[in-house]
Amino acid sequence: MITSLDRYQVVSVYPQTEEDAALIHWFVEKLQLDQWTNSKILGAPVDIMMSSRQAASFTNIIKAKGIPTKIKIKDVQRLIDEEASLLQNVTKRQSRDFDHTAYHELDTIYGMLDQVATKFPDMVTSYIAGKTYEGREIRVSAISTGGEGTKEVIWIDCGIHSREWVAISTCQYILDQLTSGVGKDETTDSLLDQYDFHIMTVANPDGYVYTWLPSGNRLWRKNRVLNKGFLKCHGVDPNRNFDSDFGGPGTSDNPCVEIYHGPSAFSEAESSAIRDSILNLGGRVSMFITIHAYSQLWMTPYGYTQDLPASYEDQYRVAEIGVKALTAVHGTEFSYGNIASIIYEAAGGSIDWLYDSAGVQFAFALELRDTGEYGFFLPPEQILPVGEETWAGIIAAIKAHKK
Repeated sequence: MITSLDRYQVVSVYPQTEEDAALIHWFVEKLQLDQWTNSKILGAPVDIMMSSRQAASFTNIIKAKGIPTKIKIKDVQRLIDEEASLLQNVTKRQSRDFDHTAYHELDTIYGMLDQVATKFPDMVTSYIAGKTYEGREIRVSAISTGGEGTKEVIWIDCGIHSREWVAISTCQYILDQLTSGVGKDETTDSLLDQYDFHIMTVANPDGYVYTWLPSGNRLWRKNRVLNKGFLKCHGVDPNRNFDSDFGGPGTSDNPCVEIYHGPSAFSEAESSAIRDSILNLGGRVSMFITIHAYSQLWMTPYGYTQDLPASYEDQYRVAEIGVKALTAVHGTEFSYGNIASIIYEAAGGSIDWLYDSAGVQFAFALELRDTGEYGFFLPPEQILPVGEETWAGIIAAIKAHKK
């Protein structure tokens, strides 16, 4: 499933001051460590994956500075191996119907999308938003109960960072709920009376396939383009590639790191597919939601600056309502607010471009479960509860954003 990560760990570091945070950032950049999470809230954990040897040196230095640390995942490879064992059984029982008990490979997911379009031909249509560097389709499922393209649109995309598997499973869950609930669930009928939904279930197909390959990397984040002059360094982070302060804070011009922004804004098929799909909808998009994992956050613009957008008060109000509804389902607690304040400054992100350039007032980025116990390896038994709580939060947000 991955190039061996034997003896790799995830270390949580708890910066107490801005100087602590700057020191941690310096280590990550200097050693090119894989930083899984960040936080602008002092005392909140920053999760970093590193080898056991690096962890020993790193924690000694950090502790000497008085910064608390904790080994959050002692053996990354063990989690990968356990997940791989479960996936072997899933492969043997592949289904064309939605299955929210397991993670699925891209071909199986696309088979599910084909099946739902066949099962609900008057309601679901599929279109190709773009093609990736490796030639894969970037698909969107459009769900509508009529109106000839006059209704406002709720856009949801998942998995622009390929290792975030539970995000992709959540898009599958939402699509299933919208289609199976028609005529049976008043809330679903009411939503579809008012809105069309466009769902991009796998926003980064090449990267996602690579996380499944025996010769691949389960923790791959970027797409799979070959960067000129860097034959050993593949990939661009598509969520640093939008034209929103492109190349600004929280990005890198080094093709070998996880947050490489690419050679130019919208140079990548994945970001361009989202941009073109939104623009082709001709101003009908009422809400944009991009789903990630992990950290349990509901985030609003901006990422590239500490300045707040003019619509922030309304965005914050809707985010709060969405989070309360989400938490009410299974008790999962989320933080909410603008990206730059609750995690870090990050330029080139989709929701900032949606707000600034596409005129979508309500653009949100969600980071799903958990807070680091499993990280990117959330057990499959949590797929269904994650879908349930996330969809409840999104429903509440949709209802609230028009008030």
